Amino acid sequence: MSDLFTWRSDRPNCVVLPYPQAKRIGKARKYALTAYRLEGEPRRLASYRVRMRNELLRMLDEGGVDNDAALAQADDFDRLVNREVDRLRTMDRLGLLLDEREGEAG
Repeated sequence: MSDLFTWRSDRPNCVVLPYPQAKRIGKARKYALTAYRLEGEPRRLASYRVRMRNELLRMLDEGGVDNDAALAQADDFDRLVNREVDRLRTMDRLGLLLDEREGEAG
């Protein structure tokens, strides 16, 4: 019988499994709306995207996610944000884009 509270060096370290960033649709829509509004200002948009990615990587790192997994998760989240920006662009072109907080977006 083993004692659960006795430290043994032969036990593997724990692995942190991050929440799949590709499922954070609400956060992606928030970021996408800001990114969409900044499309006319490429420098501000690039700065915003870098800050967004660095914040996500920092959060994952502080949570104990290894670097390779964090980068993969950040890439998944970037793809999700890009899809949301494309969706906003299409909705705006069709005249269907409404911002819940301010009425029509744009």
